[in-house]
Amino acid sequence: MKHTITKLFLIALLGSCSAPKKDMQVIVEVKDLKKGTLYLERVQDSGLVAVDSIFLGREEGVVLQADLDHPELFYILLDRNQTDDIDNRIPFFGQAGEISIQTTLDDYVTKAKVSGSPTQEIYNAYLKVIRQFNNEELDLIAAYLQAQLSENTDSLALVEQQTASLSKRKMLFTVNFAVNNANSVVAPYLALTELSTVSKSLLDTIASSMPDDVANSRYGTLLKKYLSDLEN
Repeated sequence: MKHTITKLFLIALLGSCSAPKKDMQVIVEVKDLKKGTLYLERVQDSGLVAVDSIFLGREEGVVLQADLDHPELFYILLDRNQTDDIDNRIPFFGQAGEISIQTTLDDYVTKAKVSGSPTQEIYNAYLKVIRQFNNEELDLIAAYLQAQLSENTDSLALVEQQTASLSKRKMLFTVNFAVNNANSVVAPYLALTELSTVSKSLLDTIASSMPDDVANSRYGTLLKKYLSDLEN
């Protein structure tokens, strides 16, 4: 009897011991979600790989975890076994500590609010201005189509000039933003994803502005490799 009690006590003790926390804990709340699986994904070998997952049987907050050396882009995929689930990915810059993501089932991606990640806040500041550029681009596309319909060559030429000017301003803004935020992994990330077609000298300017910890991060290392490949 004594051995049985001791055995039961050990089992209870082991069961109460939770697994050690990983570097990053992502607390996810999806309003109105009753059933589905949430996956925490990251890019590995040019593809998305799930590093943690959890099944939800009711509306509740859950925690997904991952280890990481530097901030990097992660995704929260919602899978409800429906055909449109492939687009249900919330991108966010993850980093060590607790990060909160709150959203709704109907607007899973567009209404997602990420807090607790300073890197994401920097990226959000960039996206806010880029949306303004994108809206201007849409207006110019509409103006160009209208000029085509009216066969107004002068208007077409003007819109083409304005489009080229906007594209240049957008590129220079991105370069300046990366340089001004060189202490964040957002800088090499933007260089790789938004500026891969610009002159090498501009990319060198971004790379030379980065401190060692950013230069040795995943995106910093990829940027250095990309620049090295351009020289060969």
